[in-house]
Amino acid sequence: MIPESMLPHLVDVEHPGTRTDRYGNAVADWSPGATTHAEVSAWLQQNTGAEDNDQRSAQIGEWLMICNPVDTSGSPITVYGKDRVHWQGLDFEVIGPPGPAYTPVEFHHYEIRLKTVEG
Repeated sequence: MIPESMLPHLVDVEHPGTRTDRYGNAVADWSPGATTHAEVSAWLQQNTGAEDNDQRSAQIGEWLMICNPVDTSGSPITVYGKDRVHWQGLDFEVIGPPGPAYTPVEFHHYEIRLKTVEG
C-alpha cells in the first residue's frame, strides 16, 4: 500500500444506486439517498486539458487518481467505471474500468482515469 503521507487529497467516491425505469430496465439512480459514498485518500493530477468551442464553451480535463484499495476507515473499496469522484468542488466521472496495480506478490493500489467537463 501507498503511505498515507503520499496521498494528500481527500476525495469522495460515489456509487450510484439502482432503480427500474418505465420499461423495466435497471438503471443508475443518482438521486440523493440512493447513492453510497466512500471517503478515500488519493493523489490527483491533471493529465490533459482542452477547450471545446465548436458548439459551446466547454473546459474538458482528464485526470489520474491514485489511491489505496481501502477507504479512510480501512474498509476495502471497489471503484467501477460508472462511479463519480468529488474533490474540492470538482465533479469527475470515472473513465472505463479502474486499473489495478500489483507488486510481484499482491494488489498494491488503483490507478483511475477521471474526466471533468465544465460548460
